[in-house]
Amino acid sequence: MTENRVDVLCPGMIVRDGPLILEARSSATLVSRGERHLLVDVSGPQNRTALLDALRSRGISPEQIEVVVLTHLHHDHDGNLDIFPHAKKYAHKLESPGPSFEVVSDDFDVWEGVRLIHTPGHTRGGMSVLVRSDETYALVGDAIPSADNVRKWIPPGLHYDADVALASMSKLVRMADVIVPGHGRPFRTAEFRKEGR
Repeated sequence: MTENRVDVLCPGMIVRDGPLILEARSSATLVSRGERHLLVDVSGPQNRTALLDALRSRGISPEQIEVVVLTHLHHDHDGNLDIFPHAKKYAHKLESPGPSFEVVSDDFDVWEGVRLIHTPGHTRGGMSVLVRSDETYALVGDAIPSADNVRKWIPPGLHYDADVALASMSKLVRMADVIVPGHGRPFRTAEFRKEGR
């Protein structure tokens, strides 16, 4: 039986000077099931070459990407969307996506074991992708920018409502074994669940 595979193509990063963000590049994560391929976020233009090289090294062309899910519509997450002209593109309705998008209004399954869920806080239309594989992965964009947000239990630095953001973070920590944050390396959630997050 074919199962879903999760592969972080470009780990996210962020450089700060105090509260000022100097540079931010989002994670771009590939989800594959047999010959089907889905990307969660496509990072920004600074990662274009790295993203294409990562796909090429796995024997995948941009034309083979069936679906692109954007966790939200900020340029550091959607800046390479033009590379994937044939992909079906999903974004939440509260992000006010353009006519080229499949508009998501409710949680739903893209295919078996890949579910889109609404996780507002950073933005009103923030979405995360839950992937059931050998473990449950949550590809979360800026619902959880880095492991430090969970470790220190603080909402994303940019948010429209701190309580809503923390509720989304708690939901994701409870649901997933591994979180792929928007701007950091993947991390395991077990230690945080013990703390009652």
